[in-house]
Parts: sequence; C-alpha cells; structure tokens
Amino acid sequence: MLHNPGWQYFLWTDQDNRQLVKQFYPWFLEVYDGFPKGIMRADAARYLYMHKFGGVYADLDFECLRPMEQLLENKQVVLAAMTNDTAYDQNVPNAWLASTPGHQFWYFCLQQIIKAAGCKNDRWDWVEATTGPVMLTTASRAYLNMGLPNVTVEAPGVIYPVDWRKTLWSPAKLEGLDEWSVCYPPHRAFNETLCKAKSPHAFAITYWTHTWKR
Repeated sequence: MLHNPGWQYFLWTDQDNRQLVKQFYPWFLEVYDGFPKGIMRADAARYLYMHKFGGVYADLDFECLRPMEQLLENKQVVLAAMTNDTAYDQNVPNAWLASTPGHQFWYFCLQQIIKAAGCKNDRWDWVEATTGPVMLTTASRAYLNMGLPNVTVEAPGVIYPVDWRKTLWSPAKLEGLDEWSVCYPPHRAFNETLCKAKSPHAFAITYWTHTWKR
C-alpha cells in the first residue's frame, strides 16, 4: 500500500472464493466445484471479484512500483500485455487485473470458461486454456475484435516488465547467468533492486514464481 495509501487491501481465501460463487453466482457453482485443480478455482474467482466489486487484483508475487491512479483513470477494464509477440497465446496474463464493478467483459470470460470446462483433462496447458492466461488472451482479443467497449490492454512493460519466458529455467539451468537472472527468485543472482532498475517506467512488477504448478 506504499504507493496507494488510500486504498484498501483484501486477501481472499479459498473459503472466501467459494462463498462468493455460492452467494452471488450460484449458477456457476457446479462448474466451479468441478474444476480438477485449485488454481482453476483461483483463476475463476478473480474474474468474479472483478465483476462483483471491481478494483485491482494482483498475484502475491507482484510488487507495486508507482501509484496506480494515473494508469486507471477514466478506464473500465484494464489488462496488460507481456510482450510485443501478438501471436503468443499467453500474451495477456491474468496475474494482474483492474476493473470497475459489473463490467460485461467478465461475464464474457465466464462464458469461455464454461465452454472449455466440459473437456476435462489433467494437462497444465488445458488449465491455462480453460481459466488462465490463454483464456484471457483469447477472450480479450475476441472481445475487442467484436468492437465491444471499454477494455484496455496496456502495452508491454507497463505491468509486466519481465517476460516469464526469459526466467523459466529448469533446475539444471539455474547455475547459468544472463541479463534476466536478477529477476528470477530461485536464481542465485536474484536481486530485486537490479531487476526493478531494468524497468524504470513500469507501474508494477511480478517475479513469476509459478508456485501454482507445484
């Protein structure tokens, strides 16, 4: 809250998330309870919080670097691109979201989730395509291509200055060293100060710990 002192902070639990669905979106509860992985429920819940309450959602490995008011002013839904690679199917991650309450885009996302949820399997790429960044990337592109209003996708570097593909090393590669080593927490060279210095104009940064796969 250092950079946004007038804001309130909420840490929602798994129990809070299910209660949200049960109380306000009971028609979605069967799908929600049927997800085979907890991360899928966490994904879906963040879209519902955006729809019900609005505000800013951020993963726990995010750090705010600057006041957010300037970024969010006069906007209704704010997402962010990670790279200039518009063909990349995870280019709009769901690790950070911002919205006014009640925006129809979140229902649009839920429709995509419900369609995909019927084809269950245990692969991580299915998880990402059903509730995660592949879904959000696809949904935001489709929504904007239809000319529907008030969804902004910020440019690379504004919210996601670190491309996760540059820090996703296997344990065998952790002894290697490149310019992005300072941004990957498991690496011996990890250094928050040096990492943030690489992106002086970013509003936030995430270190992509990827604990959801563990």
